[in-house]
Amino acid sequence: MRKTKFWKVITNVKVISTLIILLAAGMAVLGMHQAKEYEDSILSIYAVQQDAYVQLVLDQINVLEDRSDEEIIKNILGSLDSSGRKYWTLTRDQALLFVKDVTETNRYKGLATENYFTSASAGRFLNSLEKNRVVHRMIEMDGDRYVASGVIFSYNGASYKICLLTNDTVILDNNVFLSAKIGLYVFGIVLLGMLLLVSMIFANVLDMRDKEIRALQKHITGLNKVLTEQTETIREMDSYHTRWSIFRLPMMELFVEKLAKRKVFPVTFASVGFEDRDKRTRFLERAQLLLDEKVVRFEAGQQEKERVILIFIRYSGVEAEKALQQLHYAKEDFDPERLQEYSGEDMSLEEVYHSFMKEQMEETEEDHDEHHL
Repeated sequence: MRKTKFWKVITNVKVISTLIILLAAGMAVLGMHQAKEYEDSILSIYAVQQDAYVQLVLDQINVLEDRSDEEIIKNILGSLDSSGRKYWTLTRDQALLFVKDVTETNRYKGLATENYFTSASAGRFLNSLEKNRVVHRMIEMDGDRYVASGVIFSYNGASYKICLLTNDTVILDNNVFLSAKIGLYVFGIVLLGMLLLVSMIFANVLDMRDKEIRALQKHITGLNKVLTEQTETIREMDSYHTRWSIFRLPMMELFVEKLAKRKVFPVTFASVGFEDRDKRTRFLERAQLLLDEKVVRFEAGQQEKERVILIFIRYSGVEAEKALQQLHYAKEDFDPERLQEYSGEDMSLEEVYHSFMKEQMEETEEDHDEHHL
């Protein structure tokens, strides 16, 4: 039972759809995390190369001897490529000597280094600088991320800090890398889309199969019900085999109740009279051969005249009359006294039965009175 309930839950379309959406969302988050890791690894590789570049500039400065700060800035830093997204800074002790270009230098010249490197990450970067050993960190300033490489060196008895800052967009917006990143994003989106599409199709197939199974189960239930009813009918027919049996009149009402409960129609009641018992016996013997199981026979009792009452199940009045005519083996061997049909309209089966029996009783009484007169 628990296994069946669990299977129904996991094959439910809504549950599957929810799981698919959660899986797709998880894969999207994982993909974004992997893309971020990929970007960080690219930045890390670039930072190592940038460290080597800073070391090369430091070696050039050390080659020069007895040069002033202005000469270092003009001859070395001034000759290097720089822009708004990639630039150099130079400080002596705690005072800024050079920032990016002439304009920025005039703006910050003479100020302390902390006045330019204002963010917490930039402050940690400055504190991590080592003498004659280039180090790098990712820092944020004014909402932008930078790959920062720097080193402390001594020149003419003074302590200097030289740093190279590269905005991450310079690296990440590189045509080759950007196209590769876009390609990965497109591939991931297409892959997730295909996953969602295939999963939704699979969920719909499961839903259709579930509906087909329910419809089949309903059909099987209906067939089982019909089979049960047929089995019950056969069992009752075995108990009351109409072809080889003649029932007493009190049982007739029981048959009528069962026929009414099953809403069987048409049903025809017939009364047959005989002059003596021998003709009655011959009639019943022929009825065993010529009438089928849908004709039930009842013994009407021994009065002044022998009678048998027949119930023709699913026979119309005309069909019942033709069946009786087939039973004649000699002229006036029996007398079809009365036929009354129930067609499923107007009166109920019980009402037709009671009407038939009432007329039958009245006729029996009339026969009795005539006999005594």
